[in-house]
Amino acid sequence: MDIGALAAGDTLWLEDGSLVAVLAPSTNGETVKVRYVEAPFDASLIGSEADCSDYDIISFANESDIADSGLK
Repeated sequence: MDIGALAAGDTLWLEDGSLVAVLAPSTNGETVKVRYVEAPFDASLIGSEADCSDYDIISFANESDIADSGLK
């Protein structure tokens, strides 16, 4: 995935099954700042922020994923 093409508000699936929302686009082209919306294997991550690389990101979340999470 092209990290530089991500924008604030995009929602993504991570390799660990977590759903995250992009907070800020990449400034270095290598990572993007996200906030955890769902984290099935570590509930303590929900609401926390992290920097993710393209290796962490699997895909964009689709509209039904977002609706189920309560983001919309």
